[in-house]
Amino acid sequence: MEYDLVGFVMDALDDDEYAQVIEALENSAELQEQVALIQSALGPLESYRYCEPPAGLTNSTLDYVFEQVDVHKVQPVSLQPLSTLSSAERIAGRAARWRMTDFLVLSVVVLCMAMLVSPALYNSRFVAGKLACQNNLIHLYKGMNRYSETNNGVFPTTPVSTVSVSGLQAPVLRDQSFVEEEHFFCPTATESLAWRDQGIPAVQTVVDVVDATSDSLDQLSHMGGTYGYNVGYQESGQLRPVQNQGRPHFALVADRPAGESVGRRSLNHDGIGQNVLFEDGHVVFLRETKERTLGDLYFVSDRGRVEPGLHSNDAVIMESGVKLLSN
Repeated sequence: MEYDLVGFVMDALDDDEYAQVIEALENSAELQEQVALIQSALGPLESYRYCEPPAGLTNSTLDYVFEQVDVHKVQPVSLQPLSTLSSAERIAGRAARWRMTDFLVLSVVVLCMAMLVSPALYNSRFVAGKLACQNNLIHLYKGMNRYSETNNGVFPTTPVSTVSVSGLQAPVLRDQSFVEEEHFFCPTATESLAWRDQGIPAVQTVVDVVDATSDSLDQLSHMGGTYGYNVGYQESGQLRPVQNQGRPHFALVADRPAGESVGRRSLNHDGIGQNVLFEDGHVVFLRETKERTLGDLYFVSDRGRVEPGLHSNDAVIMESGVKLLSN
């Protein structure tokens, strides 16, 4: 009986097939050696799974494979007519020459080719999602900048009602038609489709929810889309909005953060990193959650807490629906 050992190593079998291979491995040293061979062949490729492949890798790989096929093509030994063997006998003879080792080698070659191409496909999707997200942030910046021009130079971080809550920027920008609703959702975020169906609520809806349920704001977690916004800073017990000063190292919006730890990250973009929009309008994809030049943590305050900034230069980006300071 033949077993899909490549599928077994890649964890691509169903439960019944997996159980059969496990049972066979227990009783066959030869199968164990073949599995070890496959694992050894695939091992070096794992470190390149998420690497950016060289330009033209797919085409150069295929060219090389076809070149080798031409070089090693088997020529007929003679032009004598075929023997009188029946078709069934000839087919059986050819099949007999294909041993398990041949199938194993062929499977490894095909798998290696697939793993060479897969990073290119993955990275293409990854880059496309990253660029689409950056385009969203540019639209958000334009809307926030227009808002600041008509509101004494401040961004929309003013507290709502008697209890302030993070994520107000999206409803404000949408209500005033500064940003189209589609730009509030990162295409790589797992929540995008479900939250887009709910839509960005109106500012008045936010006010009503905050006034009614100031202690439980879970129903507002989607109101900012899948991005987090700078919530301003605290001064004398009051929440102050961010003044538009065009600072190149002051984080304004980013992929929605998650968790409560100091190093909390965004789960967008497969958790590899996050796009960050700065106050001067430029967007950068960063794998860490700290500003490289000033060392400012994007998603927590200077004392490592999920709270508004401690001063006007302490940029803190928070997810929507988090209670801030009471007025």
